[in-house]
Amino acid sequence: MHVSVQNAGVISIHRLPDLTAADWDRVMAVNTKGVFLCAQAAVAVMRRHGIRGRILNAASGQSRQGFIYTPHYAASKFGVMGLTQSLAKELAPEGITVNAYAPGIVGSDMWDYNDRVWGELLGDYAPGELMKEWVAGIPAGRAGTPDDIANVLLFLASEAAEYVTGQTINIDGGMFMS
Repeated sequence: MHVSVQNAGVISIHRLPDLTAADWDRVMAVNTKGVFLCAQAAVAVMRRHGIRGRILNAASGQSRQGFIYTPHYAASKFGVMGLTQSLAKELAPEGITVNAYAPGIVGSDMWDYNDRVWGELLGDYAPGELMKEWVAGIPAGRAGTPDDIANVLLFLASEAAEYVTGQTINIDGGMFMS
């Protein structure tokens, strides 16, 4: 089984008047176009060798619901979800499944940035306060871990997920339910 995981993601947080076309283009290039190009290359290898495979694309909770000050990020992750569904329909007859995963809040440098910048724009939050407030609203009562994400990816990459394609799986402790 061959597996390709497109796990890149960038974000910037700006009020609408401060969001530049360059900010928009950078986020779309990495988060959506990057997923497309990597998936395209992986499928070419799978086809060349006549093998079945798995394509796993990084979406986000923002592929389910956009957040304030990040319309470009939300658009990029909604795009990943649409790309995933389209490719799943095209590639299923070849034994290639295509799924996306949508992490919620996971401890990382990106979430440290999010806490700082959203905290500044949404009020006078001290470092960590905004994320603590958001995590309190997660039914599981905690932020995710890299292992939480990896465990879902291991399933989607396995033979056990042979009949799962075109899905975006939330990995967020119940933050978003679909």
